[in-house]
Amino acid sequence: MIRHGIHILLFVLAVSSCASHSYILEDVGKALASANPGDTLIVRDGVWNDVNLRWCGKAEAGNPVVVMAEHPGQVVIEGRSSLHISGSGLVVSGLMFRSCVADKGTIVEFRDGDSLAAGCRLTDCAIDSCYPARRDISYSYVHLYGRDNRVDHCSFTGKLNLGVTLIVMLNYDGCDDNHHSIDHNYFGPRPVYGSNGAETIRVGTSQQCMQNSRTLICDNLFDRCNGEVEVVSIKSSENIIERNTFYECQGVLALRHGDRNKAQGNMFIGHNVRNTGGIRIVGEDQVVKENTFLSLAGERFFSALALMYGVPNSLPNRYMQVKNTTVENNVFEACRSIDFTTGQDFERTLAPTGTVWKGNTVSPVQTYSEPVYEDLMAGRGASWFAAAPACTSEVEEIVLADSLYVFEESMRITRPTLIRSAEGASPEVIFAGRKSDNMITICDGGSLTVRGIRFSGRLTPGRSLAKGIISTDDNMVKPYTLTVEDCCFADCGESGFIPIRGLKGTFAESVTVRGCTFEALSGDAVNYAAETEDKGRYNADDIVIENCSFKRILGIPVQIARNGSDESTAGPYVTVRGCTFDDCCNKVRGSVLRIIGAQVLDISGNTFTGSGRGGYSIRLDDAPWEKVSVTGNSFRDSGKILSNRAL
Repeated sequence: MIRHGIHILLFVLAVSSCASHSYILEDVGKALASANPGDTLIVRDGVWNDVNLRWCGKAEAGNPVVVMAEHPGQVVIEGRSSLHISGSGLVVSGLMFRSCVADKGTIVEFRDGDSLAAGCRLTDCAIDSCYPARRDISYSYVHLYGRDNRVDHCSFTGKLNLGVTLIVMLNYDGCDDNHHSIDHNYFGPRPVYGSNGAETIRVGTSQQCMQNSRTLICDNLFDRCNGEVEVVSIKSSENIIERNTFYECQGVLALRHGDRNKAQGNMFIGHNVRNTGGIRIVGEDQVVKENTFLSLAGERFFSALALMYGVPNSLPNRYMQVKNTTVENNVFEACRSIDFTTGQDFERTLAPTGTVWKGNTVSPVQTYSEPVYEDLMAGRGASWFAAAPACTSEVEEIVLADSLYVFEESMRITRPTLIRSAEGASPEVIFAGRKSDNMITICDGGSLTVRGIRFSGRLTPGRSLAKGIISTDDNMVKPYTLTVEDCCFADCGESGFIPIRGLKGTFAESVTVRGCTFEALSGDAVNYAAETEDKGRYNADDIVIENCSFKRILGIPVQIARNGSDESTAGPYVTVRGCTFDDCCNKVRGSVLRIIGAQVLDISGNTFTGSGRGGYSIRLDDAPWEKVSVTGNSFRDSGKILSNRAL
């Protein structure tokens, strides 16, 4: 940590004692070509769009060239923009990257082509809300190449799309044994993504696990970084992760690949939020020391401490056996799970060996004096940056009277919206557009509640048939919520017509369908199964279908899928309760409920009558670790249950 103090002192001296020059942003690259060690280039305040910045330093870390904003945060970079830092001894300070879209994978990259950075620094900068139109387009905020670089006192917020926020890259000569420092940064809230590939920090890859990275990750705040199970993913050797705070993160610090890593002095604060976790261990000679774990609710891969079972003769990207782990002087208070058998199954059969457990404190209650949030934030992130407050848009309310409403085009929902019937009214909605579309489309920024409406899919002569009733847009990046209560969906005569569905590449935080009737449908009724690849992706985190009636459904009344065996996320959570299914999906090999890969599943108190006769009333494809409960259901003249376990 002395090394960090020296860096900061040298930066202050360089700024205060050397001559400085003022430039507009686009002239900085040319000015750097003739800059001398110790020079300071001041970037004038302004907003720049669509700039591809290539800045090369020609100095040393002890006497750098400094590029700094005239006023921190007032040099704003937007649009299709990126920054490449290369050469040596370059310090970049005070820039704001806002609503950028990276053309080739990264907003800020510590290289320019094959020219890598050495002894360079990104400090007091912010990258906020930089994402594309679709959530499944992958890129990162920062790629660290080279050696002896530092990313510190920066804020990284608003990451919604696929891709790791910050990656230490080891795939070039001159990138291992790098001694990078990632310190005093603020990593802001990131929602559950719904698949692998949404880490906040990753160091290396499985193919580089035997390389010594020797990266230092310290004194950062990870604030509700929920993208996937691995908040910080270490995939290399001899890294140090210390004095970081993980605040209500639905995930863990994963020593995933590589050996001889140290996790020490970190704090994990869960407040019993589901899936909040601590440290997960794979590999040899890992040290977990003097960490504090408070009120963590996660289990299995999300446990407060999880030692993985290994795979015999494991390939690099699977699970090496845990050997010679030291777990020493840690505090575990009010945590749900400490697991020394994580992942034990048909493939992972090698138990951890040589584990040293010493001086640890485990308590069922929390007595530790937790720091207040403001103290956790102090000294983390850009000094000038404050994340935008959560959206507080008022709900737009649309009240339908006792009448027939004809939609000639889709109603596009771009903000929180409530559509309901007037008191005592029974409104009906049909579609009569000149081209096929959904009746209602949830778009980016929108969430929807619908109550007491009858939707009819009957065809209007001379007009196109709707392709759905409530659907998501094709291009979305923001998560949404949907609640549908006391509605009727009827008379949809095409197999592709689905009343409620989520499209590929979209994600709902929650979907609730309660007290609704679905009748006379040729297609599915509720479909959240658009992610068909075996990658563990899914379309909604919490799905509740309750007290609904399904009658004369030719398709599958409820279809939900999370395909593949990836364990990077904990959802979806699915409940189907108190529903009736009458004359539904009786075709050969049909299914009334077809649910694949739900991580937590409750099917209870439902009645199946004359349904699933050509196949199954309930068809599951479930993994051994999934929590599946199928209870209190009745079947009359209906198919039974297909599951990978005895139910």
